Amino acid sequence: MATHKILENLFLVDLDLPIPGFYSFISSWIIKKGDRGIIIDPGPSTTINILRNALTDIGIERIDYILLTHIHLDHAGGCGDLIKCYPDSVIFCHPQAVTHLVDPEKLWQGSVNVLGDLARAYGRPSPVNGERISSGGDIVWKDCIIQSLETPGHASHHLCFFLKNLVFAGEVAGISLPSGGKHYIRPATPSPFRPDIALQSIALVIEKRPQLICYGHYGLLEDALTMLQMAKEQIGFWLTIIKDRKINGLNLDEEEIFAEILGKDSHLSAFHQLESNIQKREAYFIKNSIKGMLEFINR
Repeated sequence: MATHKILENLFLVDLDLPIPGFYSFISSWIIKKGDRGIIIDPGPSTTINILRNALTDIGIERIDYILLTHIHLDHAGGCGDLIKCYPDSVIFCHPQAVTHLVDPEKLWQGSVNVLGDLARAYGRPSPVNGERISSGGDIVWKDCIIQSLETPGHASHHLCFFLKNLVFAGEVAGISLPSGGKHYIRPATPSPFRPDIALQSIALVIEKRPQLICYGHYGLLEDALTMLQMAKEQIGFWLTIIKDRKINGLNLDEEEIFAEILGKDSHLSAFHQLESNIQKREAYFIKNSIKGMLEFINR
């Protein structure tokens, strides 16, 4: 089942990749009113047919807006392919993202250089006509106002979107995974990482006082303020571990840091209950976040 009704008029679509561990992880959010909808992050280009089928299944015939929290391939790589099917839709993104949507070649090459085969599994993004793109301000849709907020912690072009008591958080507060009990959360701090900007971005979301948080990875959680505060504290905790290792002359090897963080961070305690393929995926991304922190500390 790729489509999940989360709340009235709010759906989550699983955009599973045909590689081990990449299921119930990448997703797209859909807001529905009648036969019209808004999409938050359409996902990779290789999964656009999954999203299109989901839209048909829930009775959406027209997409008015495609809102992008950021343009990394797993969130927005399929944008150019999707709008070919919905000629009236408007893409809303951060102003810094516009040029990369219009000409995605630099984004694609950079993604391949960093992610390699994973970028290829996400797929090459198609260019978007600049006339289809809007940026800045809020979105007025039917009887709703969706507020956008610049939150450049995970990426310089990152936005969060607020609808009533919901925040569509992208990766501003990292990721959260279902783990059968205790929350599994981790930061998403790829290079170039700026902790002051990352923490301020989370603080700005907290100031809006949302009640429910919709993660890019993965799902909806209640008590958004607690989750956001946990994300702030976790970033600080990981940075402290790495800084202490440097001060004490310990090895700054990513594998050793990963082992120490895994042993000390209670928010990762559910790691060992994850399926082996998901553990492998999570280890990869945790080390990527550690790398971002290391590069900051070693500057």
